[in-house]
Amino acid sequence: MKKYLPLILILFLAGLLRLVALDKFPAGLNADEAAIGYNAWSLLQTGRDEHSVSWPLVFRSFDDYKPPVYFYLVLPFVKILGLNVWSVRLPSALLGVASVFLVFLLAGKLVPKNKYFPSLSALLLAISPWHLQFSRGGWEVNAALFFILLGIWAFFKALEKPKFIFLFVISLALSLYTYHSARLISPLLALSLVILYWPQLFQPQKLKLLIGATIFGLLLSLPLASQLLSKEGQSRFAGVSVFADSGPLWQALELRRAHTPETIFVKALHNQYLSYGLRFVKNYLSHYSPRFLFIVGDEIARSKVPRMGESYLFLIPFYALGLFALLKLDSREKQFILLWFLIAPLAAALTFQSPHALRAQNMVIPLSLITALGLAVVLKLLARYNSRWLFSTVIGVLALVAGYSVSRYLHLYYIHYPQELPYAWQYGFDQVAAYTQANGSQYDHILISDRYDQPYILMAFFLRYPPQTLQKELVMTPRDKFGFSTVRQFGKYEFRAINYEADKKLKNTLIMATDEPVDDRAVIFTIFDPAGKPMYKFIPTAK
Repeated sequence: MKKYLPLILILFLAGLLRLVALDKFPAGLNADEAAIGYNAWSLLQTGRDEHSVSWPLVFRSFDDYKPPVYFYLVLPFVKILGLNVWSVRLPSALLGVASVFLVFLLAGKLVPKNKYFPSLSALLLAISPWHLQFSRGGWEVNAALFFILLGIWAFFKALEKPKFIFLFVISLALSLYTYHSARLISPLLALSLVILYWPQLFQPQKLKLLIGATIFGLLLSLPLASQLLSKEGQSRFAGVSVFADSGPLWQALELRRAHTPETIFVKALHNQYLSYGLRFVKNYLSHYSPRFLFIVGDEIARSKVPRMGESYLFLIPFYALGLFALLKLDSREKQFILLWFLIAPLAAALTFQSPHALRAQNMVIPLSLITALGLAVVLKLLARYNSRWLFSTVIGVLALVAGYSVSRYLHLYYIHYPQELPYAWQYGFDQVAAYTQANGSQYDHILISDRYDQPYILMAFFLRYPPQTLQKELVMTPRDKFGFSTVRQFGKYEFRAINYEADKKLKNTLIMATDEPVDDRAVIFTIFDPAGKPMYKFIPTAK
């Protein structure tokens, strides 16, 4: 029992940080979470998603065509707990705790001779702002990371017990059906492992199992190929890829115009392929920036805590030391950690928003391992001095600094985050739904601002709008230039931009505005954000 006490304490801490007040923090529910929960509920009620598709392998949702696994993971929780915030977020939080356990197991395989390394790796992931951010929301990416970790751990188990190769294949295949970026990252990680360990894999007694597992993996991935080649799959990539940003193209054209005439040499120097290539390199390298990793983190409000990097500032020296120790490359396991660190941001770098904590979330694992390696090196050096006083002093100082850093993060997360960025998680839509449900019968039409992302699904979620009715009533917007569309209306609810001067002439309508200019004298009810500022205003029109 004493042997496992550090792990038990770390897992308890991981659970505490991920599960306490999960329904209240993050404050609000974002549209993607609502879509997952409502579609799971719709499947339970009708056997179809919101768009009337029976048990889909890809969910149309907002025309962003979400992978299916997290929807189906949420489904039993919705069945047991009902349609609420807990049922959407709990699977991700539990998989976050399970990921901490898997990192402990994996670290023991990667650096077996350092007794500190597994516990330090698990502890760093348990308290990681990057991992906590995506464990406490209903994020598909967090589930995908769990499957990636499970698959990689199974691979190292398979080196000892070959039958685990099937768990490796199944887990990585599941990651492909869980989050988009895993469709690039998982195959590259699998290929890296096969290349590094091919002498052990291609032994006669293991070859039959390896071939069988490969065929099985290809069969599992086959439906994915048709999805990726479909118009929907291509529209998803077109909407988020680096090529969706026309900036590099116009930059190349502007540079060409500075030359007269446009020779072949000029075209070779200034062309869209080189411009987009340079943008990809810039995107890729931005994920290794100290500013992103340790100072300010992601720029996207939903993916960040104010004034925090993706990791703690005090860990920079140990990260640097861990990198130095890793670059010795004295084992295939260390080579794999480095390869993972280099592969991790590739999918995110292919999109126009970078650095991107969500799409590069798998990077938190090699980052934790590298930092833990640096810490383990320090502890191992201290142990050599055979001075209990020195060892205890350094550990005490580290514990104080770590305690302060984690406390500061938690203060920013629970107090400042909801007050400064309430719109990030669409705070208050439960109150919007409650008010319209109590008073909506008085009005023929309810007009709700679409200022914040996809309000229709939040209303459907919190109203528990009957799925069989919603499926018949959905009115979609025309597709935009990236192929995306959304729901404009269902029942008496309409979702669009508010033009108060025109909309106040509508008959017997309840208008819900956000920050649009309205006549405050006509407001009959206001919902305030956690900082006490007006967030939603309700204005009735004449009958």
